[in-house]
Formats: sequence, structure tokens, C-alpha cells
Amino acid sequence: MHSGSIAPPARSRGIAAPAPLWLYASIVVAAVLIRAPAFGDPNYHIDEGFYLLVGDRMRDGALPYVDLWDRKPFGLFVIYWAIAAIGGASASAVQLAAGASVAATAIVLARVARRWVADPVALLVAITYVAALEALAGGGGQTPVFYNLAIAAMAAWSVRARDAPDHAQLTRAAVAAALCGGIALTIKPTCLPECVVLGGFIAAQLTRHSGSMRGALPRIALIAAIGVLPSLTCVAYFIAIGHGADYLFATVVSATRRLPPSLDERVAQARYLVPRLAPLSLMAAAGVALLYRTDRGDATWLAAWIGAALVGFLMVPNFYDHYALPLLPSLCVAAAPVFARPATGAIFAAIVAGWALLLAGWPAIERTQRSRAAMATATELILSNRGGHSLYVFDGPPSLYTLTRAPLPTRWVFPEHLATSEERDAIGVAPLGELAVILRRHPAVIVAADGDGPRHPSPAAHRLVRVVLARRYRRVASVYLPDLAGGRRVGIFALRGSVAPPAASAPATPLRSAAAPRS
Repeated sequence: MHSGSIAPPARSRGIAAPAPLWLYASIVVAAVLIRAPAFGDPNYHIDEGFYLLVGDRMRDGALPYVDLWDRKPFGLFVIYWAIAAIGGASASAVQLAAGASVAATAIVLARVARRWVADPVALLVAITYVAALEALAGGGGQTPVFYNLAIAAMAAWSVRARDAPDHAQLTRAAVAAALCGGIALTIKPTCLPECVVLGGFIAAQLTRHSGSMRGALPRIALIAAIGVLPSLTCVAYFIAIGHGADYLFATVVSATRRLPPSLDERVAQARYLVPRLAPLSLMAAAGVALLYRTDRGDATWLAAWIGAALVGFLMVPNFYDHYALPLLPSLCVAAAPVFARPATGAIFAAIVAGWALLLAGWPAIERTQRSRAAMATATELILSNRGGHSLYVFDGPPSLYTLTRAPLPTRWVFPEHLATSEERDAIGVAPLGELAVILRRHPAVIVAADGDGPRHPSPAAHRLVRVVLARRYRRVASVYLPDLAGGRRVGIFALRGSVAPPAASAPATPLRSAAAPRS
């Protein structure tokens, strides 16, 4: 069944067979070495700083979507709550957890690849995955860094289900796959196409074992129910505590109200993404073609998994580089037959991994050091001027709230929710109205980036902040904060006068044109 450049491991030596310890150890070492340069950077990426803020405040009783607003599913914040609870609210804790997830994902991908290739080639697949993350902002704790593990595990159980010799083993594999997919959905729902496709292969296997669709349907329905159970549990929890509307608006409705990017932006996004994915995509396409010669069933499975991941990527009209991270598991596994070619396979793997690291600017140790120093300086400046009162980060890293332990001035503390035009109808509040409420409370310190800040800045929001800063605040300092995108200079502004008033809680300004969730 396996020939040519693809190593011929028997099915018993493939995914289900124990892998040698050196393979696991090598993958862990590779993950540590590749990800170590960013370790301890509190400003690697704005997203994970915000997620850690939510997780940390959950320890104090704050509730996502109610006390801190975002549209990510509850599972992601549970992960960050656990990180904060176990490791403290530090960037190092996030990066340790993310690194462990990456190493585990790479191990699972290597085990899947062992279905067709020998252990040294499976190691190349794993290392390629770890390296490829770096070129797409995956060197920290982005959402796919965690749910890629669940999807990879679902894929592995899908393969186990295809090889199951009897109903009992097939059912165990199907249930495990459904649970993995269900967990992934609670972290990011764009993995739904992958869950459907991988689940579809399992359903087909159940049908073959049962002899008919009618005989398999009850079992298929039960396993599908297991898959949606984690998401339904999240919904039921928020309904039970009286915040079902908040949860559904944030995680479902709000995404449909964001302004989509223009055609020019989409073209620019494609130009950015193509060089980062093209080498690995070419290897994956060639790998599927090679595998098709010897095992059409497995090649079809791989192609379907890649296609499903691509559909999930295209489901989100707005683009950030890390949105492409879910493409990597299937592409890396599909490249395995190419990496197995005796004369050129290792060279191809080195080119793909090296190119990704080159685009990422790896190792960037100096950037991490500068970022840590700059964030420490900004934190000290805020603390020395805040006087125990409120802080508002209008345009800057949300991690400053965590580092200073400052009270939050609003539910909408992720800067882009109030500072950009694309969110104006999507967050359940009138952004300008909420911004005016915050500024009327006179935060003791305001952090605002020099210039217009993020993409699609709201001119009215930035104008309002500039006016208030000019009238009531003095610039304490300007600090350049390096980050993955290069960095930005932010101004730290202190309220003029003697003592700032304590932070007060005020109701959000609801949208008048649409039904908003309860505040």
C-alpha cells in the first residue's frame, strides 16, 4: 500500500503504535529552542495581553461579555483563567502554556504523519509546524495555538476510527474525536468546517460498520450531540446566570456587524499572506499527489481536511495574519510524503521551516529585551502618576491594566472596540457615547498612541480624545513599545491638578438603533 519515497510502515506501526522517546524529546526541544526568544515578552501581541487580562480578572469574579466584553467563545477565557490561576498573570505563564500546547500539537501531527512516513520524517513535520507558527504571529498565545491541538487530536482520532477493527474501538475513537472537536469549538467557532469534515469521515466509517445509514444514524446522532455538548454547556451556563443574551450577542451576533475590509485591503492581505504560506502549501499539494498514487483514501482525507481548514479561514472577512494559523496542521501533515523523499525531502523541510523563521525575523532576542524594558518603564510611569486611581488605555497594550493592577474604566477595554470605525455597530454600545462616558470620569492616567493608531481608526474617537488630552491632561512621557508588528510610540498622560477622583462605575451607553444585550 506504500511505496516509492513514502516509507512503508505497517498500519500497526503507524498512528496507534507507540512512538520512540527520542521523537517526543526532539519535538519538545525544537519547540523550546524556536519559541524561547519571545519568552517573557509582555507585549508580544496585543491579543494575548487582553486574553490574560480577562483571565486574571475572572479570578476576581469578573465575567466575560458582562464585565469585560469580547466576542471570543468562553472556552478561550477558561484557558486564560486557568493560566492566570496556576501561573499568575504574567506573560511567562502564557508562553509556557502556549509552548506546551504547541509541542503537544506537533507531537500529535508527527503521530498522524507516522501513518505514511518513518519517525525521522515525522520529526521534520513537527518541526515545520513549530517554525511555521512564527511567521503568522503564532509565537505567543494566539487562539489557534490552543485549539489547533484539539483539531489535530480530532484528526488523529478520525484516522484511528478509519482503522478500527470492530464497533467498540470505532465508537471509542468517534467519541474521542467528537469531544476534541467540541472543545475546539468553544475556543474558536471557525474550526466548524474541520469538525464537520473530519466527523463526516467518522460517520462514513460508522455507516460501513453498521451496514446501512439507517442502522448507523442513532450512533451518528449521539456522537454529534457529544460534539456540540461543550458549546451548549457554555450557552446553558450564561442563560442560567441571566446573561444568555450577552453571551449570544457577543459570540454570534456581533461578528456579523463588523464592517468588512475593502477590495484593496483584501488584495494587500493576499500579498502579505502568499509568501508566508506558499512554500508549505506547495509541499502539501505535492504530498497529497504523491500519496494519491499509493493510498487514494488517505489522500482524499488529507485533501478534505485542508479544504475544510481553508473554508474556516475564509469564513472571517476581516484579516489578521494569525487567522491563517489553523491552516498549518493539515498542511504540515500533507507535506510528509514530500519530506520523505530520500534525496531532497530534508532539504525541502529545511527550506520551508527556514523561510518561515526568516519572515518572522527570528530569533529577535533584542526585540524581546527592548519590549520588556519598555513595558517596565511604561508601568512605572503609570504607577507613579496614577495614585491608586483609574487608568484608561485608549490606544495601547491592554496588558498595562494587568501590570499596574488598575481598575477598569469600561467593559470595552480592548482598544480597537472603541477606537476603530469597523466596530461602530458591532459591540452593543455606541462607541463614541461610551468613550465620552469614560472621559467624563477623568481617568488619572490615559495611554494613547501617537498618530491615528490602529487600522480603520475612528476619526471622531481620536479627535475627542485629543481634545480632552489637550484640555485636562499633561504628557508625562512618550515610550516606544516594541511588539511583533514592529512597535508603536505611546504617550502617557496624567490628569492635571492635585488628586484624581477615584474610578467610578457608570452604565454603558446603549445603541439606540439596535437591540443591545443587557449591561
